[in-house]
Amino acid sequence: MKKLLIILLFLTGAAPLVLRKYYLIQQSKTWNDSQTYCRATYTDLATIESDADMLKLQNEALKQQFSSDAWFGLHKELHDWRWSSSNGPPGTVNKWANGEPDNKQYQEECGFMDDSGTWGDAACALSWPFLCYDGTKTGSGKYVYISTSKTWFDAQSYCRLHYTDLAIIRDPTENSLLGILFTWMTWIDLFRTTWKWLDQTNLANITWKSGQPDNSLSLKDCGYLSNFQAGDARCSDLKPFFCHGIITGQKQILKFKVRSDQDVNDPVVQAALLEKIQQKLKELGMEQNITLKWREQADGVVFHKIKNDTIVE
Repeated sequence: MKKLLIILLFLTGAAPLVLRKYYLIQQSKTWNDSQTYCRATYTDLATIESDADMLKLQNEALKQQFSSDAWFGLHKELHDWRWSSSNGPPGTVNKWANGEPDNKQYQEECGFMDDSGTWGDAACALSWPFLCYDGTKTGSGKYVYISTSKTWFDAQSYCRLHYTDLAIIRDPTENSLLGILFTWMTWIDLFRTTWKWLDQTNLANITWKSGQPDNSLSLKDCGYLSNFQAGDARCSDLKPFFCHGIITGQKQILKFKVRSDQDVNDPVVQAALLEKIQQKLKELGMEQNITLKWREQADGVVFHKIKNDTIVE
């Protein structure tokens, strides 16, 4: 029997492992009714966090020979107002005018201040004057009023190029002082976060259909999949839908060094080594509900030889 000696075995870390299983429900419901069904039966309307998630969802659709539009867990957040430069909420400063923000034109995702010091929401494409701030200065001198009218995004670009950013308002006193600098609707740094997953997972791995989201019929605040690309639609529309269920577990990585005159990348040797590790875990009372497998490195190899490595037995 050739020599195979495990020299070092230790846990290098444990990380939560969240797995999603997808379910296609071929019943036509509104987005909100679909969400209610998913939350009652599984976990929620489907979130897609990775390419692997998308592949599993596609496989579910193929299994059911489904090729139509279907709701999933993407939606437009109507009340998550933030300062764009810090991505933080307005906090204790709340100077919204009565009835604002109201999303009256259905695409009001940018914030402004009027000369009374109150805030409102408006379509970002409107051209208005704007207020920049200069982070190198203090007091009221750090605010710079620009009378040239620009869209909110053009105003933001201008402020970031010439100063620091659009104006953030940190307290009521500051808000009152700024109101006297202008006499018209003026852009400030407020914006509304738009598309989000229901579980607040970062929006990634999603490709939008050409020209979308477009809100072409107004109030298109819910997301659907069409040929595995996202589109926006009215939440009251009736569509089939994808749910997901969550399977949670723990993933632990074991690292170890071996001394052997065998080829430790030989599948037979690796199988024997896994058996030894499994036996050790059993002796420690840890073998239940544990699956072991090798983790290949970027080059497809499990073990690499360590040169000039002194091992004390």
